[in-house]
Amino acid sequence: MTQRAMADGLTSECDIHLVPIDEARGCTYCLRFLASAPKAGELTLLQRLDELEQWLTARRSVPTEALYERIEELAGRGISLHELDDPDLFLRRAQRPSRQTDYWDW
Repeated sequence: MTQRAMADGLTSECDIHLVPIDEARGCTYCLRFLASAPKAGELTLLQRLDELEQWLTARRSVPTEALYERIEELAGRGISLHELDDPDLFLRRAQRPSRQTDYWDW
């Protein structure tokens, strides 16, 4: 990160776009993407998994709520925060078809 960026109050760098960002506001490019992101149903499984991997492995560059909403949309289900502790396991589970019913739905 450049000294100019640090002087402007930009304290971090977006891993996806490689631009300096203010952690409190997030990456302008990431936020713009999320505002007009394609619906998960419009993406192939491979595209969804690629985007999921990007969000799971990159340093956080958007507000937490927006990030979790997008991850849930891409996964096709609600998530528990502890699932994000192991991105590899989460990605393997995201490849499986979703179940229509569960034991606890009875």
